[in-house]
Amino acid sequence: MSRPGVLVLAHGSKEPRWVDQIDQAVAPLEGWTVAIGFLGQVKGRGVAEAVRRLEGAGIREMVAIPLFVSSGSTHLVELKYALGLVERPPFETELQPIRHGCKVKWLSALDDHPLVEQIVVERVQALSQACHRETVLLVAHGSDQQGFREKWHKMLENLCNRIRQHFGFIKVDFATVHPLTIRPKAEALAQLGTLLVVPLFLSPGYYTERYIPSQLEGLPAVYSGQTYLPHPLISRWLKEQITCLRPD
Repeated sequence: MSRPGVLVLAHGSKEPRWVDQIDQAVAPLEGWTVAIGFLGQVKGRGVAEAVRRLEGAGIREMVAIPLFVSSGSTHLVELKYALGLVERPPFETELQPIRHGCKVKWLSALDDHPLVEQIVVERVQALSQACHRETVLLVAHGSDQQGFREKWHKMLENLCNRIRQHFGFIKVDFATVHPLTIRPKAEALAQLGTLLVVPLFLSPGYYTERYIPSQLEGLPAVYSGQTYLPHPLISRWLKEQITCLRPD
């Protein structure tokens, strides 16, 4: 029995370092036929090109791994549509169905997987000096779309609960860019204790380096901007996703 091909799906960025971090995270998947498909902004490396590369390597079954922070991302529905796994999404998309002859198995996004929890715990711990005098705000992209927003909130609440279990912070909460709740939540937490802010984003970029800091301007917040990547546990997560696919 031959192994299926692995299609790693990512958002994409015009910044080479963003793309490089995705490439580095995927590189340890040795022994598999792997292609990375970017949703956009990476010339010649779109999802359709990645599917064609797998088919060109003789792949007829592939597993699609969405390297996205949350299953609540609307982009995942677009990608499923492009791969022929769902009917047209309930919103406008520029993606078109990709003609291919592969059987596709869709796996989960990062969400609140235990390895993700471990990364978040490390990020919080790196900022903390005395948790009994501190508050924590986890900041994520989120979604304004009904149904997708709830998935983001469930994931974020789960991670908040686990941070509460690990530490003795005064309070742990989450905020999102969509809907925008960062400033009011940060102000409320800053009144209770030293505020630690941790972004839940895959790689550094506009939101982590400019937008979130602008929302925190003037507040006594401790913020490093560290994202999930580059962290070796993301590569481990990718490996775990496909471990169950190994032939007997």
